Amino acid sequence: MDSEHIEAYIAGELDEHAREQIEQVLRNDRELRESYLHQLRIHTALETMMSEGAEEKSISFEESVMARLRSEGAGNQSFAKSVLTEIVEEREGIVPLRWPDLIKAGIISAAASIALMFFLQSIMFGNAGRSGRSGSGTAAPGFVARVEMSENLKWSDTTSEKIRKDGWLAPGLIEIESGQAKIAFNSGATATIEGPVILSIESNNRLFLKEGSLSADVPKPATGFTVNTPRMNAVDIGTRFGISVAKNGDSELHVMEGEVEASRTRGNAVTTLVREGIALRADNRTRSELATIPYRGETFLLTMGETATPSPSLKYTFDDSNGGMIEDSGKDNAFDAALIATGEMGNSPRRAPGRSGSGLFFNHGDSLDVPLSREFRLEEAFTITFWVKIPPRIGPDGSEVLIQYGREELGWTFSSDRDFTSPTRGAIRVDHGGGYIVGSTDIADGNWHHIACRFIGGDNADLSSHVHLFIDGHLETISDSHKSSIESGRVGQFQLGNNASARTFEGWVDELFIFREAVPTLVIQELSK
Repeated sequence: MDSEHIEAYIAGELDEHAREQIEQVLRNDRELRESYLHQLRIHTALETMMSEGAEEKSISFEESVMARLRSEGAGNQSFAKSVLTEIVEEREGIVPLRWPDLIKAGIISAAASIALMFFLQSIMFGNAGRSGRSGSGTAAPGFVARVEMSENLKWSDTTSEKIRKDGWLAPGLIEIESGQAKIAFNSGATATIEGPVILSIESNNRLFLKEGSLSADVPKPATGFTVNTPRMNAVDIGTRFGISVAKNGDSELHVMEGEVEASRTRGNAVTTLVREGIALRADNRTRSELATIPYRGETFLLTMGETATPSPSLKYTFDDSNGGMIEDSGKDNAFDAALIATGEMGNSPRRAPGRSGSGLFFNHGDSLDVPLSREFRLEEAFTITFWVKIPPRIGPDGSEVLIQYGREELGWTFSSDRDFTSPTRGAIRVDHGGGYIVGSTDIADGNWHHIACRFIGGDNADLSSHVHLFIDGHLETISDSHKSSIESGRVGQFQLGNNASARTFEGWVDELFIFREAVPTLVIQELSK
């Protein structure tokens, strides 16, 4: 039984005899049940999303599914149409199956229906943390991509108002009337675009191409970068491909390097593995397979040059063989730090083997202070990257402070949860003012991990939407967040470790860089190698 029969069943398009046949098969075929659940959760989410006044909405569904949709730019009726909204348009006016209908059909019991509902929500969008839930009850949209470079670029009037001066883009529809642009996603994938083109930035690693053409370059950490079109879904599992969409929605895929998984958006949605030098076309014949066409990869705009590599303002490799000074080899060369402060002997870290060469080891209560010049500002964009190794251990409630960028209570604090019973044990937490964001990866496992925090700055910046966390070169899933505006003022000092008895850090640190700008994701990924 193919996906079209399941789709017709969910949409209520089958007669009574056909429904009975499918329900009988569903009772006995586990794989078909999985396919059914997969399509049902999409259908139900879309009906909820597109029907603002729909009755009998589940509160829990609204809080979990809709929060995720809003976080990915689908919070209102004006967002760009994707393959999912096309399905909704096709089924306009059809009432979806609701949980009572499933019980009456005998597919699930009344007791199981409640558990299944929550199960569907969890597997549809991951746990609540994956939606970037906010402690204030509303997920911030965030900025998911940036225009890295452009040439003779002309935006449409409605689009130009959405673009920040520094090129950062929030999810939503953009239209390029002419010229060229290179858009870098937070995942590390880049899309090189030549106007005219209409597309929607939908998440850190996905876009919807409505009309026009682009080429995508996808490094390993961004594997899974997805381009949806009106007729095709393309998921990159290699390195580079081109895709174009005609005004009528017909779509072509040309793979330059690596491999891409391609499928129709509806109908015969069997996935096809497309290898280097192969091209496929999807037209409006939904029941046929994707058609092979002559390869024309050379016709796509492949690159616009390399992005300039920024230099860190502070750079500590900790490879100094001995002595009481930690040398700064950043572009200013002005922030050497005393390993042992005057009159102090008991609260300084010691030299130890690092991740590469030498590093620093911190016992509980150890700290290293670096006074900074007035050019370092709390509200200005920055990127902090470092390697850290935290031994696994059971600790008391609270967190251990790894880094403070600014004075206590007026600055940025980077810590790791050390409560063994916490669901976010070992995750990185960033605090500023009354706000915070919390990652989801346990880094307190005794292994070296590369940590990067990027603050993009700008007017009306907010902690929950303007900060990106990376663990080992991968964009981190935010498990919790709370909004907070960013204080203005001097940073004043930078501190590694902490001497407060309740929040002291024990572990190793190496290769610490501070940039006074929001560096490209590719730079972060290069430093994490």
